[in-house]
Amino acid sequence: MFPDFLKTKEKLQTMLYYEMMKAHLTHLEPLADLPVSIIFEGNKTVIIREDGSSEEKNREEIAAELQVKFEEVEKMSHEMVLDKINSVTEEMAGKFKKSFYEGLKKLSDETGNVVSADGKPFSMDLFFEALEKIDIDFDEAGNPSGLAFVAGPKLFPSIAKTISQAEADTENDRRYEAIIERKRAEWRVRESNRKLVG
Repeated sequence: MFPDFLKTKEKLQTMLYYEMMKAHLTHLEPLADLPVSIIFEGNKTVIIREDGSSEEKNREEIAAELQVKFEEVEKMSHEMVLDKINSVTEEMAGKFKKSFYEGLKKLSDETGNVVSADGKPFSMDLFFEALEKIDIDFDEAGNPSGLAFVAGPKLFPSIAKTISQAEADTENDRRYEAIIERKRAEWRVRESNRKLVG
């Protein structure tokens, strides 16, 4: 009978889990900051929105396979293990991001919460129109919290350039501050309603 190094295996498992989570969050990019809820059982989830409407959804399985061939084990270095972890977590994160953005597009289309450029280039007017359509949360100091701008790799450079050029314009600053002030007031109302209900 061979010895079973339980404590060593437990430490290795913890280290592998930590490395996998770290790599996975890196590949998730801005989605890594999303709040997470653990669902321990069941095959459906119910989304309850602030307006009281709800939607039942089947849970979607997102999986990736990590293979280690028997003949690889003896020669495996720490770097090789990290490469395998990086590869599988990149695949998982890619599948998650695809599913997330497809779901977000579907929900936005259904609710009419969409700003279309109709083939025109990105402009600050489009940016402000999109900002008006979303709820924004704020931190304890009253600063916008969790606000992220996500764009595809082809579109991002032109958006970044437009926003960078617009930052020098005081009129854009005024428009932005006016929207943020309205959103801050809306957030205060949402928070007070939540506290009253809770």
